Amino acid sequence: MGADGIISVADKLKNLRQKYNVKQEEVSGNDVTRNLISQIEHGKANLTKSVAETVIKNLKNICTKRHIRIDETVEYLMEDEKSQADKMLDKYIAELKDLSFYKDDSFTYKLNQVENFMANWDLLDKKIAIFELAGDYFFRNNDLYKSSLYYEKAKALINSNVHNEKLVSIFRKLSMVYYYMNKYEEDIKCCDFALKRFPNMSKEYYSIFIFNSSLCYIEIKEYRIALLQLKKIESIVKEINMDKYYELLEQEGVCFQYLKEYDKSLSIFNQVINSLSKDNHESYIIALFNLVDTYIKLDNVDMARKYLKDISENIDGISQSSKRVSQIYCETAKLCKKLNDLKLAKAYFLKSLDYAKLYNQYSIANNTLSDLFDIYVIDEDDKRINEIKDIFLSVIGKGEKINLQFINKLIDYYLDKKDYESLREIHNYMKSYVRERGCCVS
Repeated sequence: MGADGIISVADKLKNLRQKYNVKQEEVSGNDVTRNLISQIEHGKANLTKSVAETVIKNLKNICTKRHIRIDETVEYLMEDEKSQADKMLDKYIAELKDLSFYKDDSFTYKLNQVENFMANWDLLDKKIAIFELAGDYFFRNNDLYKSSLYYEKAKALINSNVHNEKLVSIFRKLSMVYYYMNKYEEDIKCCDFALKRFPNMSKEYYSIFIFNSSLCYIEIKEYRIALLQLKKIESIVKEINMDKYYELLEQEGVCFQYLKEYDKSLSIFNQVINSLSKDNHESYIIALFNLVDTYIKLDNVDMARKYLKDISENIDGISQSSKRVSQIYCETAKLCKKLNDLKLAKAYFLKSLDYAKLYNQYSIANNTLSDLFDIYVIDEDDKRINEIKDIFLSVIGKGEKINLQFINKLIDYYLDKKDYESLREIHNYMKSYVRERGCCVS
C-alpha cells in the first residue's frame, strides 16, 4: 500500500495470498499458470477479468474448506489505482464540504492534505471541483487573495474542448472576486474569455458576465463602452430579475452622470427610487447617493441635503454580510464630506473602515484612511492621525498595491511636524514591502 492509501493490483494479489496463506499455484488452479500470477504480482502482466474471476473462485474454494470467510470480490481485485484515487477524492470532497463550515483551521489542514494527494493523479474533474470548493471557502472567509488563487487554479485546468456549463460558475465567481479586489482589467478579460469560451451559456450567465464587465468599464472610466454593454442586456435582465434590472438602470445613470448628461441620470435615478421598495435597502441607498452626487454636481445643495437625510435614515438597514457595505458607507461619507458635514462623514468613514477590515477589502480601507486623514488634519487631531498611520501600516502588506498618494500625505504631514521617528517607521515599512512583494504603486 502506498503512503496515500492506494494499493496496486499487484500488491492486492500478493496481500490476498498472504492474508489467506495460499500459494501462487493454489490461486492459479488449472485455468491459469503460476507464472502468470507471478508476473502480475511483479507488475509485468495485466490482470484481466477472467484471471481475477479464477483467482477469487479458487480462493473461495480454499477458504470454504478451511471454514474461513472471504470478503474480497472480483471488483475489488480489478479496481486499478486511478479508480481508487478517484474514489478517495470523492471522499475528500465530502470531507471538505463538511469542514467548510468550521471556523478553525481544519479546512485548510485537510486542503493541504488533499493537494498533496492530488499531485500524483491526473484527475482533472476532481481537481477542478476541489479548487472551486476551496475558492468558495476562502471567499466566505473574506480571504479574497486565496479565493482568487484557487478559482484561477480551477480555471487553468478547464480543457478547451469541454463545454460543460457547470464550469461557467467558476468564471462567474472569479469575476466577482476580481471586482472586489479592484482588479478591473483582469475582470474584463475573465468575462470576455467566458463569453467566448461558452457561446451557448444561458441568458442568465450571459447577462451576468456582460453586467460585471460593464461595472469594470465604469471603474476604468470607459463610460460609453459600459453603456453599450448595459444596453445589450437590458431586456434580458428585465425578464429575469426586476431587482437586477433596477441595479442595471442605476449603472446607466452613473454613466450618464460621469458623461455630464445630468438630465438623463436624474431621470433614471428618480425612476429607480420610485420603483424600488425601501426594504431593498442596498439598491435603494445606492440610488439615493447617486441622486445626491448628481445634485452636488449641479450645485443644488438643498436637494442634495434632502436625499442625504433620506440616506442617513435608511443606511443602517443594509445587510452587514453584504460585500458592498464598506463601499456604500465610504461613498456616503464622501458625499457628507462634499456637503461639509464632517461629523457625519467621519462616522460613516469609520464604519466603512470597520467593514473593509472585516472583509479584507484593503483598497477600500486605504481610500477610507486617506479621507479620514484629511478630516483629522482639519480637526488638528494628532492622536487620530497617528492611529490612522498605524492602521495603514498594518494593512499595507496585505493589499495588492501601495497607495502612494496617501503615503505622500503622511510624509508631508510628519515632515511638517518634524516627527522623524514616524517618518523612519513609514520608511522601514516601505522597504519591507518592496523587498517582499516588489514595488507596485497606485
